[in-house]
Amino acid sequence: MQDFSDFSPAPVPGNEIRRLEAVRKTGVMDVANEELFLIYTELAKEISNMPVSYTGLIDEERQYMLCNVGLSKDRPNSAPRERTFCQFALNSTDPIIVEDCSKDHRFKNHPVVTGEPFVKFYGGFPLVTHGGLILGTLCVVDTKPGVKLDENQITLIQKLAARLAHQLETQGDQREITASRTIDTLKVVIKHNPIMTIKDTINFLTVIEGRPIDEIAKQALIQYELLDQDGVMTKKARTLQSELGLDQGIFKRISISKEQSQTNLDNMLSELGDI
Repeated sequence: MQDFSDFSPAPVPGNEIRRLEAVRKTGVMDVANEELFLIYTELAKEISNMPVSYTGLIDEERQYMLCNVGLSKDRPNSAPRERTFCQFALNSTDPIIVEDCSKDHRFKNHPVVTGEPFVKFYGGFPLVTHGGLILGTLCVVDTKPGVKLDENQITLIQKLAARLAHQLETQGDQREITASRTIDTLKVVIKHNPIMTIKDTINFLTVIEGRPIDEIAKQALIQYELLDQDGVMTKKARTLQSELGLDQGIFKRISISKEQSQTNLDNMLSELGDI
């Protein structure tokens, strides 16, 4: 049992209420999305030449680990906030670089410094939103004495942290837009067809997208007068489609955005290619 009695927690940031709102907005707390963020921790580990890298968000009570490289597989994916190193990174957008945790007043009494695994180096890189709010950290850790990061390594990991923060913030914005758009879509559909089910609405959107639906779904849309007997969209369906502001071009743009995401990742790897 680890003893935290001599370890003092960090002060709460002055913008804590807005910061917590930004964390919640990401929608990734307690969601298994490791594959979306693993590239950042793997690259941070490679850049730093350290055995452990992890990234996580911090809410009012805990640090939730999005993913890690080098830690035990059976390690819990969250920890009480007041017991973490990363809580200290919430008060400044600059990285925390500690070359010997046993000599740092913030960490010297932490159980993982005074005992196994005897952490020596800690580098905590804040995940900062466009508005200057810190969501959490991208970290590198080592237990060997004398380990350091040079300026180039620090700059590269800062770039990684900035990209990760942007991804988290963008996902949050997109989630809000999607939720709002879904509600608006359902309102319009219900106005035209008050008894239309959510399943039938999904099938109708599938038709707009240009993808096939099964015969049962087709018959349901025929009853709503959205398809004719040949499975072609009716005038009523076109009116509803227009009111929803949907066309196949929207779905094509969604596909393009997925390709763009891969391009962004390729660009990131290219920037780091000289490591």
